Amino acid sequence: MAAAVAMLVVGAGAGWYGRGAFEPRLVGVVALAQEASASFATYASDHSRPVEVEAGDSEGLLSWISNRLKRPVTVPDLTSSGYRFMGGRIVATTHGPAAMLMYDDDRGSRLVMLMRPMREQFVPMSDQSADGVAGFAWAQNSMGYSLTGDIAPSVLHPIANEARRQADKI
Repeated sequence: MAAAVAMLVVGAGAGWYGRGAFEPRLVGVVALAQEASASFATYASDHSRPVEVEAGDSEGLLSWISNRLKRPVTVPDLTSSGYRFMGGRIVATTHGPAAMLMYDDDRGSRLVMLMRPMREQFVPMSDQSADGVAGFAWAQNSMGYSLTGDIAPSVLHPIANEARRQADKI
């Protein structure tokens, strides 16, 4: 009886510690999109402090982000799509630091752009929408980008195309 209980305890412990060991680790733009979605869920609904550095200090924010990501970055201008730049922050991902930029419109809808260095030189834009959050992710010049928001993918896609067009000029 004691041996059976010991085996049960060891088996349960091994199962608990080994959970997820056989799940594939997400990589590339799929992982980036998931990280962007998590940042959106965490920060977009925060009305007291959604960004750490506000748009008024864009120069300081871009310097901080560029230093952390070890490459120059710019803030895409999405005003032609109705979205104002609010500011941003550095967020941690399982793949290292990433820059999170946040935008909002006159209705209070928010978008999050996440960017971080990638191994891939170029990955075409793909729809990464999930769980009610629209998302598009891509990589260019070894930098990954993901734009997410709680708007329809058909509305977000042209905005993501504009962000990609501007990022291509870096």
